Amino acid sequence: MQNSRKKIVMFLQSGVAGAERMTILYGKVLPKQRYEVKFYPIVKKHAVKNSILDFIPQEYSVNMLYPKNSVHLCYMIYKVIGKEKPDYVFSSVLYLSDKILLFRHRFPETRFIIRCENYWYTFSAQQQRLIRLLYGRADLIVAQTREMKEELAENTKIPSSKVRVLENPIDKSVIDALVQQSANPYPDDGLLHYVAVGRFSYQKGFDLLVDAFAMLHKSNSKVSLYIVGAYDGTGHENYESVREKVAQYGIEDRVHFVGYQSNPYSYLRYADTFVLSSRWEGLPNVLVEAMYLGTPVAAFTCIPFVGRVIENGRNGYCAAKGNVHELADAMQNAGMMGRCTSSYSGVGVEEVEEIFAID
Repeated sequence: MQNSRKKIVMFLQSGVAGAERMTILYGKVLPKQRYEVKFYPIVKKHAVKNSILDFIPQEYSVNMLYPKNSVHLCYMIYKVIGKEKPDYVFSSVLYLSDKILLFRHRFPETRFIIRCENYWYTFSAQQQRLIRLLYGRADLIVAQTREMKEELAENTKIPSSKVRVLENPIDKSVIDALVQQSANPYPDDGLLHYVAVGRFSYQKGFDLLVDAFAMLHKSNSKVSLYIVGAYDGTGHENYESVREKVAQYGIEDRVHFVGYQSNPYSYLRYADTFVLSSRWEGLPNVLVEAMYLGTPVAAFTCIPFVGRVIENGRNGYCAAKGNVHELADAMQNAGMMGRCTSSYSGVGVEEVEEIFAID
C-alpha cells in the first residue's frame, strides 16, 4: 500500500538553541499517523560540543550533515531534497533558510516553509538583503510574534497573507520527564539562587546580568548566580570577558559557571528566580519554560512579548531594556515571590499542524 503520510524534511543546526529546539518540537507534535518527519542536523566545522541529539527521540530518522563550507552545504541540501522528495521542507534559521530557498524553483511539488527566528533590526544589512531577495520564495513564513510579522511586511514586499504568527509551543512532556529525573542542583547554603540559561554571546547580555547581580549583592549578600550554557567554541571570548567582570566585582564565590547541561530544567525548576538579561530575542523559550515550571522571572523587556507575559508581582518583574539598575530591582523583588503560576500556554498541536496543511 502506498504511504499516505506526508513527508517533512527538517533542516537544523546541531547546537542546542531555541530555534533548533523549536524545529524538533514542531516535528514531534505532528501526528505520526499523518506525517513522516526526518531531521537533518548541520554540523558546522567549529561547532560547540553539545548535541541536539539529546532532544530528538530515537524513533525519528536523523541524518547528520558535515559540510566543508557554505557551497558544500548548498550542494548537500540540494541532494537531500532531491533524494527524499518531501512534501514539505522546513527550517528555523536564516543560515539554512537562505540556502534552502535557492532551490525552490527546482522542486515545484515541495512546499517550502521557514520560520523567522528574530526581529528585522537584529539582522545585519547583508542578512536583510538576503531576506528581501529569498524569503518571498517560501510558501509560508512563520513569525513568532505579531510585531515580527509587521516588521517583515514593512521592510520587504512579502505579502502579509504569506506570513503566519505562531507563538512557540512548550515541550511539556519532555520538561516534566526531565524534572522528575533530576534532583535539586543547588546547595543547601541559605542563599537565594538566581539562574540564567543561554550561550555566551553578546545577545544574551550576561555582562549586563553580572552588573545587575553585583548591585543586588551589595544590598543583599545572601544571593548567588548560576549561568547555564556552553562557553567554549564561538562563545569563548564573551565568556572570558564576563569572568573578568565577575573578578573585578570580587564576587567569584557567588557567580557559578556550570557549562552546557543536557538537562537545564532542574536548574530552572529549583531556582528562586530565572533572569533574562538578553539585549534582544525572537521569542525567549527559556523564559516561558521557567514560568511553566513555576519559577518567578526577572527580565529585560527586550521585546514587547516579554512585557505581555510577565505580570509584575504575579509571575515576576520587568525591567526596561538594558537598564541594569531596574534589573537588579526586578531580581530582588522576584526573589521574594516564591513559586508562581504562568500566564503563557503556548500553541497547541492543531495550530502547528495547520502550517503543514498548505496547498
